[in-house]
Amino acid sequence: MTEIKVETCSLKNQLEETLQRNRLLQEELDATNIGLLALTMELEEKNEEVQSITQQLWQVARMVTMGELAASIAHELNNPLATVSLRVESLANKLPPEDPKQKALQIISQEVERMGALVKKLLNFSRRGQRKVTTVDVCREIEHAIELIYYQLRKNRITVRRDYQAELPLIHADSQELLQLFLNLFTNASDAMPQGGTLTIRVYEGHTDTDCVAIEIADTGMGIQPDDLAKVMDPFFTTKPVGKGTGLGLSICRHIVREHQGLITIASEVGKGATVFIKLPMIKESGHTSSQGVSPIK
Repeated sequence: MTEIKVETCSLKNQLEETLQRNRLLQEELDATNIGLLALTMELEEKNEEVQSITQQLWQVARMVTMGELAASIAHELNNPLATVSLRVESLANKLPPEDPKQKALQIISQEVERMGALVKKLLNFSRRGQRKVTTVDVCREIEHAIELIYYQLRKNRITVRRDYQAELPLIHADSQELLQLFLNLFTNASDAMPQGGTLTIRVYEGHTDTDCVAIEIADTGMGIQPDDLAKVMDPFFTTKPVGKGTGLGLSICRHIVREHQGLITIASEVGKGATVFIKLPMIKESGHTSSQGVSPIK
């Protein structure tokens, strides 16, 4: 009987020790949970800060790449264009209406107005604030971008070839961001062909995992080294000489495409050029827009 009491007492002590250990473990677990909760809240706050800073960086990059370009063009062109316009008007007023020179002066005046409109487009683009998503015709935005860098392409002896599928679906997009996307890609293609070449642009309705508008932009330039191909869209990565590139162009392109729930990839063969593939979700059952209605720049 005594042995049973001793054993019972021992078991009771062991039970109390176990319960005590459990209480201590529970207290430690509660403290850990509180710490994890606090850490989670802190991480969420930091994540929001990172997202905010990231958006600010993209805005800064946008201002650097396009704002400075627009300001520079406006400064360099507006005053000379105004001077030319006044001179043309003065000469036209001095000549009789039937003078053959009036036709040439009229052409000059029209070209001055066109250049002024291009400058205005760039200034409006660089001053954009919040995103504005509307129904967009991709081919039309491509033509707008080509118009803006047309003289650069012609100067570099680059031929533009277009292959636009007729009756393409529309997409939901920020037209100004698409314009920046295409400007960056066309500028990169031009830089890759310093001795001239061909810029081929294909736009068609894609049917892969999701229905989309597919865009292919191919150049006949130097191509991209295999080791660089996986890094070309990383921020600040550039293969251009010092002072010739910020390394932000393709990174901004990737950001814009992702913002539109799209996909962008690049394929290249050294010595034969590079091709950028873009897929943007189309508007389902919304009707079509005819790319044949776009008047390409010759």
